[in-house]
Amino acid sequence: MRKLVLAVILLFGVTIVNAQDKTAKEYKIEGADAYKAKDYQKGLTAFETAITLYEKEGKTDTTLYYNAGICAYKVKEYDKSVSYFDKAIDLKYKTCNAYLYKSNILNKQKQYKEMEEICNLGISKCPKYKSKFDKMLFNYNLKTGIGIYNTAAKKQSAAAQYATSNPEKYKSEMVKVKSEFKKSIPYLEKAHSLNSSDETCKKALKEVYTILDMSAKAATL
Repeated sequence: MRKLVLAVILLFGVTIVNAQDKTAKEYKIEGADAYKAKDYQKGLTAFETAITLYEKEGKTDTTLYYNAGICAYKVKEYDKSVSYFDKAIDLKYKTCNAYLYKSNILNKQKQYKEMEEICNLGISKCPKYKSKFDKMLFNYNLKTGIGIYNTAAKKQSAAAQYATSNPEKYKSEMVKVKSEFKKSIPYLEKAHSLNSSDETCKKALKEVYTILDMSAKAATL
């Protein structure tokens, strides 16, 4: 019985040692296989382990940071993903894609100012990717502008009840309404500059110009 117990202990001991003997390269391969199988959490763990082992050896594998960034993005560990994409950018590995991923993450996190900064930086560094960054900026500005527009439209509808019954109140309410509509202009104009053929944007912007008595601008759309 004692020999059997000893044999079991030895067996597990060998298994543990073998697990610890895996190299950074083997973890990298494991991460790649997991990624192909769409097991992104396993891929992230493997890539991170490979990074740690390589760093202990004083080595840098540029591909690992980018791949870890994608896996972290897929499992919605966004802060971690950004840190890996920043590292990939520093190492000049797939810089343009890293900028795209980072700007998309910042958009998801509603860090819009930072997202715009990264998009503009991406455009300057990766002119061939301009259309992709422009699309992201367009979607953000249109969504924001339309959101403000819809809020103003609801207030305009609420104010309409006073048009006949209480003209003075209607007038004061419409001042507030126009002020609200005015807030949408920078976003809608930016969206229009990025995609002048978008009908939703043109229609909203034209209506805002009309409501604000900016007939000359409305006529250009």
